[in-house]
Amino acid sequence: MTQRTYYDLLGIAPEADLERISAAYLRLSRELAASADEDVEGRQKQLKQAFEVLSDPVRRTAYDAGLNGQSSLSFRGGASLPVEVALGGTKRNPVRVLLTIIATLMIVGLVIQVGVMFNTYKRVNEVVAPDATSPAAEKAYLQDFYQTYGIRAASREEADLLLADMRRKEAAEREKGVQERQLEEQERAQRRFEEESRRLGAQVTAANQRAEEEAQRAREEAERRKEAQERAQQEAERMKRESEIARFRNRSSSGSE
Repeated sequence: MTQRTYYDLLGIAPEADLERISAAYLRLSRELAASADEDVEGRQKQLKQAFEVLSDPVRRTAYDAGLNGQSSLSFRGGASLPVEVALGGTKRNPVRVLLTIIATLMIVGLVIQVGVMFNTYKRVNEVVAPDATSPAAEKAYLQDFYQTYGIRAASREEADLLLADMRRKEAAEREKGVQERQLEEQERAQRRFEEESRRLGAQVTAANQRAEEEAQRAREEAERRKEAQERAQQEAERMKRESEIARFRNRSSSGSE
């Protein structure tokens, strides 16, 4: 017997997105409701089961892992298709990967910028004050450090340590800001996905209801046709009996004369 998967049942490719999966399910549900298939309910359940698995990211990941890990998966008319297997791994979130790359590039750029500024500052000091170790140069440096940062340092070495610590804190704050923006973007992406899933779920629910109503009307119409045929057959038999009785009476009347 031909082996089939949920993708084969819905007529879609394994890389199909949620919109394609929903469109295929709605189309097949309508076609099935309009058909004269005797097993409408069974096939409708199979389509619904396939959609529920493939429209759920976690269950679809498990199902795909099962397809890759098994050598033979078959589909038989009334049996359920192979669905969830143990979740072997979680797919990496493309949004998370992209934001991680962007954050890394931003941090590297900031580090490079700080390094360039520090080297430029050193070169300017070397040109303006060749003897940076002199007491006058150190006093001017400490005065400039105080005016810039509002901190009094006892020596040039202490000022350099304080400056390095401030830069580390600034880099940590920037990294924290990047992580917060990354988390917000992930939350927005999750909300968009949930809203889209609810919208498609509402469409599928409405389509299921319409399909069930159309299937019920088809069954009622078939019952009405069957009853009409039975009544027509009974009427024909009754008329046939009455005709035979009339002929019998006519022969009896002719014989008595």
